[in-house]
Amino acid sequence: MKLKLALAAASMLVAPAFMSAQAQTSNVYVSGGYTQFEGDGGASLGGITGRVGVGFGPNFAVEGEGSIGVADDNGTELDSEIGVFAVGKLPINPSFDIFGRVGVARIETSPGGDDDGLAYGAGAQWNLTSQDGIRGDWTRHDYDAGEVDAYSLSYVRSF
Repeated sequence: MKLKLALAAASMLVAPAFMSAQAQTSNVYVSGGYTQFEGDGGASLGGITGRVGVGFGPNFAVEGEGSIGVADDNGTELDSEIGVFAVGKLPINPSFDIFGRVGVARIETSPGGDDDGLAYGAGAQWNLTSQDGIRGDWTRHDYDAGEVDAYSLSYVRSF
């Protein structure tokens, strides 16, 4: 019993220091912007996209994204799109990065319903400052109902 209490006390002392170190090296970022979705069936839909990511060193990140529709096409509307991605980054210099990403995404349209599948793409980020940037990317969504290409331009804020 004394060993369990000692381990619990030690973990309470070590945890804040570990969490603080993780927060300093985690490279959390958020972004917001516009995404144009082009379906192979001819639909062209627009959405506002938000992303949250966590970088693990200079070359790897994990990010989640979500979009809501703001522009429909001939009665087809984008209700939502969500996805989770692993991101490989290649810093070219302090002001410019290129990246590739792969993950899974789910889209919901009206009419049409929802569909999910593999998503992959590439892009670049121009770092205006150490915390602010502009990101452009392309992502191909492979759904059972067909392919959708997404072209996105967004503002990025790193913490």
